[in-house]
Amino acid sequence: MTFDWREHDDDTVEYHFNPRLTIPDAIKLLKGMPALAEAARQDLGGALDVRYGDRPKETLDAFPAQSDALGSPPPALIFIHGGYWRMMDKSDHSHVASDMVKDGVAHISLNYDLCPDVTLDDIVDEMRNAIVYIYSNAADLGVDENRLFLSGHSAGGHLTGMMLREDWTVHGLPADVIKGALPLSPVFEPEAIMHTSINDDVRLDIDMAERNNVLAGPPAMEGPIIAAAGALEPIGFRQQSVSYANMCRANGLGTEYYEIESCHHFTALDALRNRDHELYQKLLAMIREA
Repeated sequence: MTFDWREHDDDTVEYHFNPRLTIPDAIKLLKGMPALAEAARQDLGGALDVRYGDRPKETLDAFPAQSDALGSPPPALIFIHGGYWRMMDKSDHSHVASDMVKDGVAHISLNYDLCPDVTLDDIVDEMRNAIVYIYSNAADLGVDENRLFLSGHSAGGHLTGMMLREDWTVHGLPADVIKGALPLSPVFEPEAIMHTSINDDVRLDIDMAERNNVLAGPPAMEGPIIAAAGALEPIGFRQQSVSYANMCRANGLGTEYYEIESCHHFTALDALRNRDHELYQKLLAMIREA
C-alpha cells in the first residue's frame, strides 16, 4: 500500500482526506455522538470542565477508574477528540471512556480551542499545557503521573503524534512522561489539508503545516505505539499511519500498524472504546504492561 498525496490533484486529495465524501451517513453519525456521550456521563461520574489553561476551551473531563484492577492510583488514558481542528468537543466523546474505566483505567478527555478562532500552532500549544497540567496535578485528578498514556482520533491523532515528538524535559517533566500511545486515523501531514476545502477554516500556510508535520521526524518517546486506521478508509488516510509506523520502526521504536477490519473513519472510534474489540484489548494490554 502506497499513496503519496503530492502526486495527485486537489480533488483527489479532498476525496482521500475528507470523510464526508466517502461515508454517506457521516453527518448522521456525527450528530448522534452527543447523545451517546451524554448518556455515558450519567454513569461515569468524575470532574467536568477542569481548567488546564486560560483560553476559553482549555478544559478537561476526568473520569475516575471504576475498579482498582490496575492499582491505586490508577493509570490514565488521555484522549484528544477529532473534528479536523475546527469542530466537535470533548463532551461529544465521553462514551469513549465507558469500558476503559471499568477495566481500571482513568480517562481524561481534553478540549481545545478550534480553528478559525485559533491556529493549529495554538492548539498544539494547548495540548502541551494539558499534558503539563495533568502530570503536575495527578494527585488531584486521582491518577498515577508515572502511568500516563495518550490516544486521539483524527485531528486528535495528529495532536497525539505532536505530543510524542515533544521534549518534555524543557517543561520540567520526565522525558518519558507519556508511556505509550495510540493515534487513530490521523492526518500526520497537515500540508495535505491545504489542498482541501477543510483549509477554509483551518487556515494553514506552508510554514505552519511544516512546523506541525508529525512525519518530519520520529517520536522523542520510547514507549510502545499502535498506529491504527480503518480498513474502509481511503488509502490516503491509511497511508498516513503506515508511513508513521514505518518511520518509527526505522528509528528503533516498538510500533505496530493496526488496520481495523470493516471500519471507516468514524466507526474506527467504536473499536477504540469497545472492550470486545481486539484494538481495545491491545491498548489495554499496553497499559497493563507498563
